[in-house]
Amino acid sequence: MEESQEDKTKKKFVKAQPTKENVLKLLVYLLEAEKPVKMVSLERLFGGGFESDKDKSRTVFRYLKVLEDWGFELIRGDHYSIKKKANYREIQLSSSEAQALYFSAQEIPNPELRSITQEKLLRIYHESRSKEELIDKRSLALIDWCEKHINKAKVKFQMILKNYTSINSGEIKDRLVVPVIFNHEAVEIYAYDLNDNGSLKVFKLDRMDGIEKLKEKAPKELNLGKLEIKRDPFGYLIHPDRQLLKLDLRMNLKSFILFSLHFSKLVPMIERLDDPGNKMPYRIQLELLQVDALAGWMIGLINHIEIVDSPEFKAKLKYHFDTFIDKELQTKLNS
Repeated sequence: MEESQEDKTKKKFVKAQPTKENVLKLLVYLLEAEKPVKMVSLERLFGGGFESDKDKSRTVFRYLKVLEDWGFELIRGDHYSIKKKANYREIQLSSSEAQALYFSAQEIPNPELRSITQEKLLRIYHESRSKEELIDKRSLALIDWCEKHINKAKVKFQMILKNYTSINSGEIKDRLVVPVIFNHEAVEIYAYDLNDNGSLKVFKLDRMDGIEKLKEKAPKELNLGKLEIKRDPFGYLIHPDRQLLKLDLRMNLKSFILFSLHFSKLVPMIERLDDPGNKMPYRIQLELLQVDALAGWMIGLINHIEIVDSPEFKAKLKYHFDTFIDKELQTKLNS
């Protein structure tokens, strides 16, 4: 039976829709690509098998438009890529986002892949939900606000940090700043302090009563277009005059598993040493600004880790233990 013109039109229309599966495949491909990809390569991989070159191009452009609608910034031109890949890899899913992806994953045709993906998303949902229930609603709202008005803002505005408490001076006052990045892991804002000659500083979210966004844009003399923010693997702001600490850390199976749970985004940097008799076969090499992020984790696993050829890190770690952990622990135990 010959198809009617209406049926042919419907099929063509359905074929033209950018499926979530194809868009996600394109997203993963662009994120994993080491350099921007030519359009001809994208057309060959994602343009459809039997379409004309013109239709292939249109299909890829539809997929790219969906990625932009999802909030990804693209490099366009002769080559295509995702901007600021490192920032996207650091994103953590909220419970509502994990829930939405869980139901979207029902469209994955491979039943085994669908089951594994949904199981992981369900675990992320429960973990995020538990964390969100422990954080007060005001703090959660402020975190979401910072993500929207700082990290996703294309234009930077001046803001007032209400009643900010300085640990150094103990002074509590409003601070006029231009925020440039909100760090989720450390829950802090990197901003230019306009009350202190525009110096770049770190402001902790839990030391302020709120944030007021002003109508005034960032002063042109800050030259934000050429700003390059560098952070260590734990998200700490790297100042040009600060020397990084080199760490060569070895782990056994127990410490490796706990490291993976605590610092999941660093797992791709871990290698397994090809030495069957080695009791510490897992290795990670890092350059850190400070020892704080790892110090607490190391205390409980001191017999399950080995620090190799890292004299500066060891010295800083010993000072941290002696100055903060040991004294604070004795104070708390004796109180």
